[in-house]
Amino acid sequence: MPFTIYMLPEALMSVTGVTASGDGLDGVTQGDGSHLDNATITLNSNAWQAIEINDNDTDFADNDSGQQLVNSETVETEPGVFETFPPGTVVEAEFGITVTDPDGNSYQLVAFNFRTGSPGYATVEGLAFIGPQGGFPPVGQPLTVTGSQEGPSFAAPTYATPICFVAGTRIATPNGEVAIEDLCAGDLVITCEGGAEPIRWIGSSRFPAEGRLAPVEFARGALGNARPLWVSRQHRIRLSGWRAELYFGEDAVWVPAAHFLGRAGVSVVEGGEVTYYHLLLDAHRTLLAEGVEAESLHPGEIARETIGAAAEAELMARFPDLGPLSRRCISHLSLTAREARILVAA
Repeated sequence: MPFTIYMLPEALMSVTGVTASGDGLDGVTQGDGSHLDNATITLNSNAWQAIEINDNDTDFADNDSGQQLVNSETVETEPGVFETFPPGTVVEAEFGITVTDPDGNSYQLVAFNFRTGSPGYATVEGLAFIGPQGGFPPVGQPLTVTGSQEGPSFAAPTYATPICFVAGTRIATPNGEVAIEDLCAGDLVITCEGGAEPIRWIGSSRFPAEGRLAPVEFARGALGNARPLWVSRQHRIRLSGWRAELYFGEDAVWVPAAHFLGRAGVSVVEGGEVTYYHLLLDAHRTLLAEGVEAESLHPGEIARETIGAAAEAELMARFPDLGPLSRRCISHLSLTAREARILVAA
């Protein structure tokens, strides 16, 4: 059964403080990751790359020759160096590491290995991340490796994935509200920044609606919405007005949906399956989803992890005015959980 893992290629990060038994993410200590203990990893980009994998189970694990690429994948393994791995290449979770950011937050990372090197366990081409949708570690901050683990095996749905809308969400367009699954690239949608703007790309992913993958529901009226609004946990809602200006000196700020939990009419909905849709515009924009101001796909955060390197190249060829996706900027300040609590409670 196929599943998708989002990984960041090694070329897009800096690794310092590695022991003599390793070189960057690569190690010769039987692939257990111990060469990275106490090292520092800094992610230099949010251009996570989507890797679709065929397997006979739903776990992405070490030493599983049944995990094979569905498509050809081109990965930047070193700055300016790209390697292409053909369909059928065996991939595995070589080792796990735990890292801590400067604020004391911990993250579980998994070494992503295309099993083509010699020995196979000694080459690692990138990192994947355990976490909720949008739950990737911060970019540009030093992450200290506090532990390493051999033989990781995590269920595919526990890996971090992009932020998105749930199928059925109605998006405002010049012709009225349209269910997101009925929209196509080239269709116009209404944005708060630029009026009607074209959709550049739209995609979808299907997951069990359980745990971290379960959507957040804003019941009717919770944010002035006439119908329930369902989004992934890290999908951001725009709040504006005097509170944003008073507390943060901004005319508007972004608040992840999960930070509204505990407020009347906001809850997590578990059970069955959920289809999430990702909608990319020329830049990070504010859409009207069920009448609520919510973000479009943020290219600078998601970039190639959602559409893949080949699709990004095709997109750039068709729309060269977009510019490199990974360099796009967020449109408003995004609040932390602590900051959001202040604003939501005000």
